[in-house]
Amino acid sequence: MLTRRRVDIETDRGILLEFHCRANYESDTLWAKSMPFEQYREKWLSTSQPFSFLSALAESMKDGKTIAEIWEDKGQIIACVWVTFTDIPDYNLTIAEVKDIVVAPGFQRRGIGLKVLEHVEQLVRENGAQVLRSETGIDNVASQRLHEKSGFQTYRMLYEKVLDDEAL
Repeated sequence: MLTRRRVDIETDRGILLEFHCRANYESDTLWAKSMPFEQYREKWLSTSQPFSFLSALAESMKDGKTIAEIWEDKGQIIACVWVTFTDIPDYNLTIAEVKDIVVAPGFQRRGIGLKVLEHVEQLVRENGAQVLRSETGIDNVASQRLHEKSGFQTYRMLYEKVLDDEAL
């Protein structure tokens, strides 16, 4: 039985960092993914990025519309999702953006990500969003398929050119 609850940054700190790091790795550039996940994780945790991520999450949670949920199955954390809202008054538009959606590796390909996105879509509609956006990596095929199954369409592409291989 799936249950969900609001994120508690202090209590959930470890799992949030683990899930966010995994999401970053799965959607990162080829040069970043050239190292094994454990090495990537160790490097990522040694940077300021975990603090920045948790600070941004905490700040966004001050907005009552923000969705920051942990999904559990029989007490085991299996997924998390974080969605923020941006109002664009000049266009009378509210955009909801999925910042993170992660399903634990042992629970992937069971339809959980689809359930999470369906739930998110319902909540963002209830909170007045007319557009729901989400980002993933060019090589994260599983995430791309999940988004396509949920009705998302590509609307922008981001390009990168490595200028100094030795700096990586």
